[in-house]
Amino acid sequence: MTERLHLERVGVEDPIDESSMSGFGLLALFQCHVEYHFSTEDMSVEEAEIYIQNVLNHLPDETINEICNKACEWKNLKMSSDTADYPSGLAETYGRDILAFMSVGDVELYRNPYDRNDHTFGAILSGGTEWDSENGMEIVIRGSEVLEVRDYLGYGKFAIWNESDGNES
Repeated sequence: MTERLHLERVGVEDPIDESSMSGFGLLALFQCHVEYHFSTEDMSVEEAEIYIQNVLNHLPDETINEICNKACEWKNLKMSSDTADYPSGLAETYGRDILAFMSVGDVELYRNPYDRNDHTFGAILSGGTEWDSENGMEIVIRGSEVLEVRDYLGYGKFAIWNESDGNES
């Protein structure tokens, strides 16, 4: 039986907003510890831990392949549009090998702001890439579906959901 994930050093991020929490834990895709951020107005610590353990740390092969494909498309577009110096081997990198040229340090967790009864959480994995170190990177995920892999825009939950994702009662 797999031991349940428990975030380490969970605490309030901002004394002015006591619902803003963070904790540290494993992000299996990149085999590193990251800081997970979430609001207790959106989810409990336990819900955050369950989403991290059962979804983010057990992404299906199709999802991982989609992250890698989107990252490779972005890399190819970026590398074809400028003459910057890139690491050796980056241009020839495809598939899961692209993950070696990416890093993640923060993960924001969200609940659908338009439908509080939606039990599908979303996440934005933020970090950097070897092909666009100036702008940073974000991987936008709803449930285990990859929506985008792109330069960092910082739209938060509004990059994951829009008003049409609300309850249609």
